[in-house]
Amino acid sequence: MRYGGGPRTRRGAGISRRAAAFAVKITDFAYNSPAHRLVFGWGCRAALKDELKRLDVRRPMLVCSPRAGRSSELLKLASSLGLTDESVFSEVGLHAPLRSAFEGWQRARALEADCLISFGGGSASDTMKGIVLACAEDGRLLEFTLERLPDGTVKNPLSTRPKLPGIAIPTTVSGADITPAFALTEETGKKILFRDASVAPRVLVYDPELMASVPARPMSESGMNALAHTIEALYSKARNPISSIHAREAVPLLYRGLHAIAAGSAQRDDYTALALGAYYAGVAITNARTGLHHSICHKLGPAVGLTHGLTNSIVLPHVLQFNLPAAREELAAMAELIGNAGVGVTARTPEEAIAAVQGLSKRAGLPTRLRDANVSREKLPALAQVILNEPGLAFNPRPVESAAQIQALLESAW
Repeated sequence: MRYGGGPRTRRGAGISRRAAAFAVKITDFAYNSPAHRLVFGWGCRAALKDELKRLDVRRPMLVCSPRAGRSSELLKLASSLGLTDESVFSEVGLHAPLRSAFEGWQRARALEADCLISFGGGSASDTMKGIVLACAEDGRLLEFTLERLPDGTVKNPLSTRPKLPGIAIPTTVSGADITPAFALTEETGKKILFRDASVAPRVLVYDPELMASVPARPMSESGMNALAHTIEALYSKARNPISSIHAREAVPLLYRGLHAIAAGSAQRDDYTALALGAYYAGVAITNARTGLHHSICHKLGPAVGLTHGLTNSIVLPHVLQFNLPAAREELAAMAELIGNAGVGVTARTPEEAIAAVQGLSKRAGLPTRLRDANVSREKLPALAQVILNEPGLAFNPRPVESAAQIQALLESAW
């Protein structure tokens, strides 16, 4: 079955001598190829039944938020699959509460579910991964948390038991559906990290038509998260030539889609570009990992009640400024890639690239300062201390050696 084609780009878009230069310094590397099947295109959610048959699934359980559970698209999807109300777990909350993963595991166990399907944004995807892990390990989620040890190394225990297959139907471009990493949030607001390729979805259904139905603001916030993924992949200490290819291709696609949404002029091809760019960005960070920026967002958002996307949007330009001394070459390449988006934005220097990133948030009407999002300045010192222990700091191009550095960055964003 054929679905809508991808966005048309001019020949050579996204690849230039300067933009590609930093990626040709090849050293030995290992690359983890994504172990999933991608179904992509306008209206492609119609293929879900075929995908379930291919996996020999008989008792799927849908995972979504209460709001998504009431949406016409979700109701049509559940009806087409013949699902009962019990087979729709619609208790996913903001920042994927740990409690929701445990409750979802109990529901899946009672239903004897043989597949989980997430529908929604990053919280739905992360909750589904948590349920998959809990189903395999009898609810023992906290034995598999990702931690940064005092010596700077990362501890990452893995589950070896068989896992239920997962299918992700994202309605935003968070990229959470692609990566092996996920985060669940405790009642205290503490976000717990996990990373296990065996819990990642086996099938991704990327339908830009669904994404086009999401209001502009949440889509803009989500898109800034995707843009942050690709930028962190460009300069990550863990990047390799293949992850860099995906990151370079993602930048102009994401910038084009976000620019059109902010202008209120987004059409089918713009949403398709945004979806494809988000996919590339997710594949890129699967190998390159994320650094200081996402380390901040993981802790800041839940602690102050901001969505992950909005936190990304506010903090990103300030992290780029912090990393500029160590990533000037990569950010210069990003400047040229932004110019390849074909939206009339020209960036020639790293500084202009940073300004172009913040310009997207401004055009979308998003807050550009933490104080504009009602974040209390008094919370910043304690947050800086917590962020210092994040595993992602190991992959940041500029060393982060003290909480004072992080606090100064947060103050600049406030």
